[in-house]
Amino acid sequence: MTPTGNKSIFLTLLFVCLALFGIAQPPDTLSSDRYSIEPDREAKLAVSKIVQYTGLSPNFIIVESDIPTAIAYIKDNKRYIGYNPDFILKVRNRSKTDWAAVSVLAHEIGHHLSGHTLKGKRGSPGDELAADKFSGFILQHMGATLEETQAALQAIGHEMDESKHPPKDARLESITNGWNEAEGLTNTVAFEERPAKSKKTRITFTFKCRFFGDDNLYFVDALNRIIWYDNFGNAIVIGKKSPSEVRRYDWVYSYSDEQYFVDFKGNIWAETNYGSAFKVGVFEAIR
Repeated sequence: MTPTGNKSIFLTLLFVCLALFGIAQPPDTLSSDRYSIEPDREAKLAVSKIVQYTGLSPNFIIVESDIPTAIAYIKDNKRYIGYNPDFILKVRNRSKTDWAAVSVLAHEIGHHLSGHTLKGKRGSPGDELAADKFSGFILQHMGATLEETQAALQAIGHEMDESKHPPKDARLESITNGWNEAEGLTNTVAFEERPAKSKKTRITFTFKCRFFGDDNLYFVDALNRIIWYDNFGNAIVIGKKSPSEVRRYDWVYSYSDEQYFVDFKGNIWAETNYGSAFKVGVFEAIR
């Protein structure tokens, strides 16, 4: 569907504004020579601006469509974002802010980047809330206030398909969580330098061990402790290294009630009750 007359002019202005949000230039300061640029081009520029704040390169195909609102989908292994110009116009008119249209596009981008469109159809309520959170997160980084970030849902949320979307309150909460999370990360250093005294207690490793069929990596430190790191980077002591009383082995790897025997060639062995042994992993000295 292609807008005509005044509607076409208005959409042109709308997408010009969207494309320039990154430099925080208010609409009334735009030069009139930009008004003749096609809305389709400005929609693509707006999406690229959103994606820019993720650190990725935009690889979406933006298409005008006669769908009720906006949608993210995959066709012929290509990622699309379809939007209805009338819906975008309604969002802008009722919310009285260009950020509302940005949030609609950001929500659909969130579906793509979260892998929801790989399912072949719009997924669960959890998928919708995840896309809402992404929208809130990105718009905060782009400079929108929380109220501007919520504007689209506040203005036309009741007109969205409630059978496919979570309740409005839940969606607003998810958008708020994304916005707050982004604000909390602003000017926050992810990995702060440790205090000098903490450096003195840094763990020194002597070996790293791998077991066949196990994706985890295990370490032996200078205190002969066997250490595994959890998903939060915390060092967990799970066993100990001790001298071997059997001449053919260098040392013993003790974990819970089990013992593994480490030879001088970098192999880890398990022994049966019948005296036979089979290789279960490898180790490497850390120099």
